[in-house]
Amino acid sequence: MKIVKHVLIFFVLIVITSCKTNSDISTTNYVHLIEQPVALIESKLEFTPEIPTYIPIDVTEATASLESYETKQGKFQEVVYHHRNINKQQLYNLIITYDETDEIYSEESIARGKESHELERGIQGYYDEDDDGQSLWWRNNGLTYRFVYFLNEGQPRLDKQEFIQSANSVEQLQPNGTS
Repeated sequence: MKIVKHVLIFFVLIVITSCKTNSDISTTNYVHLIEQPVALIESKLEFTPEIPTYIPIDVTEATASLESYETKQGKFQEVVYHHRNINKQQLYNLIITYDETDEIYSEESIARGKESHELERGIQGYYDEDDDGQSLWWRNNGLTYRFVYFLNEGQPRLDKQEFIQSANSVEQLQPNGTS
C-alpha cells in the first residue's frame, strides 16, 4: 500500500510540475480527440487552414486531431497536423490555434523569449528551441500557427531555416481539400 501511495504522489507531482513549467496558460479543461485521417479532421473545421507544402522530415504517416482548451484566460481550440517518420521516430507538428482570445496568444506573448524572423508576406515568425524540441510561431488572419519538432534522445536538431522554409510554403486549402 505504501508503494502505491508513493507512486501516486510521485505521479501527481510530475503532472503539477510539468503544467507549471511548460506553460503560462493555466488549463482548467482539456479535450483531445483521437488522431484521425487529415481529410476527416479538415471536414470538421469551420475555417480554411493554411498548410505547408514543405515538411522537413520524410513523412511516413500523417494524421490530425482536434483539441479544445478552457483556461483562466479564455477558451480556444486547436487542430494539430501530426507528421511522422515512424522509422526515425521523428514527429513534426503543425498546430493551428483558433477561437482564441488575444490574451492567450497575442503577438507579444508568442514573441516573448523567442528569436524574431521575417517570413514571406510580411509575417513575423518567432523561433525557439530547448532540450525537448524546436518551434516556430506566427499569427496570420486571426489564427496562431506553430511548427513543433520534438527531439527524441540522440536526435539531431533541424536547421531553423527548415522551419522558415516550411512556414513560407503554407498554402490555403481549397474547399475540396486540395491546395
